[in-house]
Amino acid sequence: MINNLTNNSSDIIKNTAEQSNFLTDTIAQLRGCDQESQILETTVRAIRQATDCDRVVIYSLQAADRGKIVAESVDGKYTRTIDRVIVDPCFEARYIYQYQMGRVRAISDIQQASMSACYVENLTKIDVKANLVVPIITSENQLYGLLVLHQCSSTRDWATSDIDLCIQVAAQVGYALVNLSRAIESAKMRTDLQQIHEWQEQMPAINKKLYGTSKYSEVLKIAAAETQKVLKCDRVVVYGLQINSMGKIIAEVSPPSLASLLGRTIVDPCFEHRYIEKYLNGRVRAIDNIFEAGMTECYVETLDSIGVKSNLVAPIVFDNNLLLGLLVAHSCFEFRQWQAFELEKIRQIAVHTGWAITNARVAEKRNILQKVTSILTDAENHLRLALQANATVRVAEAEVTEIASEQRSLTRLLEEETMESSQKTPAEAQRLLNILANANRLQGGIERLKAAQKQIEPEQRKVSELLSITLQSIEDCPL
Repeated sequence: MINNLTNNSSDIIKNTAEQSNFLTDTIAQLRGCDQESQILETTVRAIRQATDCDRVVIYSLQAADRGKIVAESVDGKYTRTIDRVIVDPCFEARYIYQYQMGRVRAISDIQQASMSACYVENLTKIDVKANLVVPIITSENQLYGLLVLHQCSSTRDWATSDIDLCIQVAAQVGYALVNLSRAIESAKMRTDLQQIHEWQEQMPAINKKLYGTSKYSEVLKIAAAETQKVLKCDRVVVYGLQINSMGKIIAEVSPPSLASLLGRTIVDPCFEHRYIEKYLNGRVRAIDNIFEAGMTECYVETLDSIGVKSNLVAPIVFDNNLLLGLLVAHSCFEFRQWQAFELEKIRQIAVHTGWAITNARVAEKRNILQKVTSILTDAENHLRLALQANATVRVAEAEVTEIASEQRSLTRLLEEETMESSQKTPAEAQRLLNILANANRLQGGIERLKAAQKQIEPEQRKVSELLSITLQSIEDCPL
């Protein structure tokens, strides 16, 4: 309620001193308001008390042809109109320009005012018999809306003091709205600057993590986790583009209360595959409400099925302008109005993710090539050993073949000599000894052949294993 004013309806402001006091009190109250709704509610209460009318409303212009009742103070005997939307011509939207120029309209009897039948009908429905309309103008002749007084109990000849008072209060309301807007904008700028300062401190640490791994799969996990952290959103995924107009969720960070999407395949156009060219050019898209963004029905259904209400999308571009996929932030539990600095945050993380992936892929290629080189070197060494063992086997086989032939001859001789051993001369005895020596040499060759065969078998297996590993490493190499 207004200070220094009584609740006596007959105590109407009648002189300049009282009006000045009223304005002073009202201005003080308006300056103390820190919300638009508070300014408006303070105004309608003050004006209704000061003018002793039945209803006071503020009609805010929402568009060129429609408006809405955003504040109201009304006697309990009459209909409430708060939040009512009114469409031109029934509420004089066609007079916007005149009101911008300061037009004030006082109607003592709506039935005698030559107004449109539609307008009279609408006023009659809410018991209005007389009204007073004063524009609320903000900076640069911008028309915020109208301060409207209704007399419902009877017709009324509006006093000049009432009209002057409303004009002055409406002007103060305009100033208060401008000042509040500036204060809000100033506070927003301070918040944005603080956000920028914090972001400048955060980004180096994020980059250190992104560039600190040589595995691109780890880069994606880090990107998702850091994005969720800085945006304080519900879920972050990386949608990897694949062939045949398909994509797959290849990284995800989300709370346990949300179903996991990791590994899910999505077919275009449900995930905006048709916008690849725009994303390659750096497009970042913020959707505050998926149901009001004008997207395809298929895409809306897909997002709705995974609980998404709002999302933020940035491209991950790597190597020579190749689109790996999209870094996507989800708001699932409520609709969210994304701020400009949040778009910049996800854009920067996505850009550095692309660069980090490029570096990681180069490192992976280098590591795989080094591994393949090492494997091939080991294979070469084992193959050389196998070849040496194989040569030994061939020599031993030739020796055994030769000795085997001799063995057959020696066997026959031994049989003959054994039968005649009692009649041998010293020369013949020596010959028998030679035959026995050759038999021993044959046994030695057989033993060497067995040893060579045992040596070559593991080497052959090792070479086979190394060649298989080498081929698999080459196939896995992301060249």
